[in-house]
Amino acid sequence: MMRKRLLISLPVFLACLSGWLLLSGKPSLWQDLTQKSEKERTGYNLVPILCFHDVNGAGPYSVSIQEFRTYLDILKKENIRVWPLKKIMEYHRQNRLMEQPTMAITIDDDFENIARVAAPILREYDYPATFFVYTRDINKHPRGGMAWEDLKRLLAEGFDVQNHSHTHTAFHEPRPFESKDQFAARVTQEVVTSREILEQNLPGNKIWAFAYPMGYYSPYLESRVREAGYDLILTVDANPVDLTSNFTGIMDRYTIQKEYVDDPMAMFYKQIAYARQKYSSAEVAQVEEGPDHGLK
Repeated sequence: MMRKRLLISLPVFLACLSGWLLLSGKPSLWQDLTQKSEKERTGYNLVPILCFHDVNGAGPYSVSIQEFRTYLDILKKENIRVWPLKKIMEYHRQNRLMEQPTMAITIDDDFENIARVAAPILREYDYPATFFVYTRDINKHPRGGMAWEDLKRLLAEGFDVQNHSHTHTAFHEPRPFESKDQFAARVTQEVVTSREILEQNLPGNKIWAFAYPMGYYSPYLESRVREAGYDLILTVDANPVDLTSNFTGIMDRYTIQKEYVDDPMAMFYKQIAYARQKYSSAEVAQVEEGPDHGLK
């Protein structure tokens, strides 16, 4: 009974305290109490989003099974938390900082290995991931490669499946001799029809994110993707997400690769350094205000 009375009286006490501080001409104390948490807000504001492609395949953007495991082992060893992409988007919208270093994992394209090799390994590590697929080459039967059955299994296992266009070709600008209407229709197929195909074949899975194929984009394509109602657009511009910046609906990813960078592992550790960078709003405010030299 005593505990209940105290809980009921707390709001009354705070209201009385606020009134007394205002009447006594000491509002600054109340402001200090209410604003202290914001002034001293600390955490981790940079969140790299990793982009893998073919696992156990070939090509400059592929990694072997052992290389894939090595990357995941490093994340575990360095205490980097792996979160779902959608949750990071929600934090960005709210400008909420991370309590610990955090990254997201995404995997692009329709290689059957990503569903049948990469996904089981991710489950071993208990890491979430978002798979971006293009609809043209998804097969009805698993014997033909990536199939709808594979994607349904990924969803059942807790992974996310989102849109990477229909043909995985460059459609950020018109082709030679392509009319304006023809180009617009082609973009509609890549951005709108592809989502309809995914949602029809994966019932209950909302398509809310679109990843530019090969990273190609233009102001026109961006406007069409936004017009289609996607919550998030993904590039491969390699910048970590800054949770303190205004959410624009676009987030960048860092592509894991082995031929177009001098030292792939050094670049991977650079992403870890981003994630471990500490942020303090109090320190930022101090820098913005500058030192007080007593000048009036």
